[in-house]
Amino acid sequence: MDFAGSLVRHLGLQMYSGAVPAIAELVANAYDADATSVQIEVPLDTALDSNSEIVIRDDGLGMTFEDVNDKYLLVGRDRRASGADRSPGGRLVLGRKGLGKLAGFGIAKIVTITTVSDGHLTSFQMSYDDLVSSNTNTYRPTVLEDRVLLPNETRPNGTEVRLTELQLKNRIPSASFRRSMGRRFSILSNAFQVSLNNDALASDETELQFRYPENGLDTVDLPGVGTVQWWVGFTEKPIKNDDIRGISVLSRGKLVQTPFFFDMSGGTQNQLGLQYLTGEVFVDGLDSYSDDLIATDRATVLWEHPIAQPILEWGQGMLRESLRKWAAARAKRQKERLRVSTTYMKRIEKFPERQQKELLKAIQTLADSPTMESDRLDQIVEILLNAYENEQFFALLKELSELTASDQKSILDLMSEWDILEAVQAAQLVRGRVVVIQTLKRLIKERAPEKPTMQDLLREHPWIIDPMWQLLHHERSLETVLRETFHSEVSEGDQRRLDFLCIGDSGTAIVVEVKRPGDKIGLKELGQLRGYVNTLRDRNDKAGNFSTQRSQILGVMIHSGLKDEPGINSEIQSMKDLGYRISPWDHLLEAAERLHRDYLDVIAERAPQDDPRIQAIQRDSATETAPNTDIGPDEDNAE
Repeated sequence: MDFAGSLVRHLGLQMYSGAVPAIAELVANAYDADATSVQIEVPLDTALDSNSEIVIRDDGLGMTFEDVNDKYLLVGRDRRASGADRSPGGRLVLGRKGLGKLAGFGIAKIVTITTVSDGHLTSFQMSYDDLVSSNTNTYRPTVLEDRVLLPNETRPNGTEVRLTELQLKNRIPSASFRRSMGRRFSILSNAFQVSLNNDALASDETELQFRYPENGLDTVDLPGVGTVQWWVGFTEKPIKNDDIRGISVLSRGKLVQTPFFFDMSGGTQNQLGLQYLTGEVFVDGLDSYSDDLIATDRATVLWEHPIAQPILEWGQGMLRESLRKWAAARAKRQKERLRVSTTYMKRIEKFPERQQKELLKAIQTLADSPTMESDRLDQIVEILLNAYENEQFFALLKELSELTASDQKSILDLMSEWDILEAVQAAQLVRGRVVVIQTLKRLIKERAPEKPTMQDLLREHPWIIDPMWQLLHHERSLETVLRETFHSEVSEGDQRRLDFLCIGDSGTAIVVEVKRPGDKIGLKELGQLRGYVNTLRDRNDKAGNFSTQRSQILGVMIHSGLKDEPGINSEIQSMKDLGYRISPWDHLLEAAERLHRDYLDVIAERAPQDDPRIQAIQRDSATETAPNTDIGPDEDNAE
């Protein structure tokens, strides 16, 4: 068997550097061999070592010894030029340049191929090091087997490619690998099934907020190109994954252009909108011309070519129109959400007509920004309403807006007054929160049940746990997931209970385990919290929904002491190292009260110290007596 190997370094290692492009090319070879099933075995989410291997196994036609020697091992063989544009089974072939067999060398030093065709088995091995060190352009693979199957051997036709001595430096993450492989092909169907570690590979299904067209594909005929089919979608949140963000171009069912934006340029809104955009364009004509318009690694199209240029220009126009429709639809949905799902409009109706118009105009301007996300819009609207509802702040805002840059003295005076008003409001906020903290201390002393009383207070006031969590909301859906997973539907009178609540926002989810005041925790309770967090993390990782995946899922345990169990302190330290928060009730509340009083001191220090309102705040802070900090249970209530 002769093999021309002088260009292997460039055509293998450099053109297919990465698990996804290399394995995708080998899957395409299986498709061209009329395989109906391809099995991929990849070590995912684990450190790779010298024993790690990747296997691609198909049930295609297989190859005889002659096929291997005359066709497979001939680099640069253009099967289409020889009239083989279709496979024996009638499929439009994906391969063209005869280079796909080198894809394995992009990620491995050793490629072993075992193939069976009509009762004949051929097996051979190729070494990357031997290929690139050859002094000639001829390389002879090591033949392992070349024989007729024995009568008792029942091996169907097909080919196995085994990659060993892997050159991948990092772990292969399961979710992103599966997602990227699914984006590489549109040929996945009942007639061509691909499995990854025994799980069926499917086309990516990112959850979309808007899609054009709503279902199926839109079609356009371009002169000189032929039929083009496409869809474009927009997610609710910016897409962080590069394999999803942008438009993929596929030809003959295979990726020929990784996600991009048709080299589109434009205004700021367009550029921001592209963060939310995904989609696919199908152009079989790109891979049908004698001129090769597709780069060897099938990651880019030669868009400067006269045949491809009309597609690029059409794509730019299609994206601009899609971005225009998305911006209008997103703004409309935001306004509808504010009107139907929030209380803001009812609050606005209480203002005089002139102020209503001012507020509605400001809110409409914010809502018209397509990249303004719902939670951020709600925060800004809340600030606007609070400013208008506070007559003193509103008067300052009006005065400030009428000043010019030359009125430096007036501006400084107004800003000093703003600091004073802010300190007064901060004092009111802190006093209110201290009342909540004191209420919690009283409930702890009375050994109130963890639910509903304690859970309700923490759910409505998450700042007690962390002042940065004041905007987090109740996550009912996550609580439902945990209840269903941990079977919380127990009969009345059953003493078992799931003492948790879930809070979060678009980026964070937090499970808070709330123990009844006086109850101690041990390894069992800590393990239960780990179980809750791991369940939500697994569900988050497997969701495949990049617009709504949480960036972090945290666990919090609030208790009244530790059981005397071996290893509990080391387990707590281990969990804290992983980001868990485990705190006794008394430490939690003391820290919350201290942080709020410190916050008030910082705000008050910014304001003029000779103002009587600031002096009053300082007097109140100095004369306030701290509530009884002994929050342990009464002796009469101790168990």
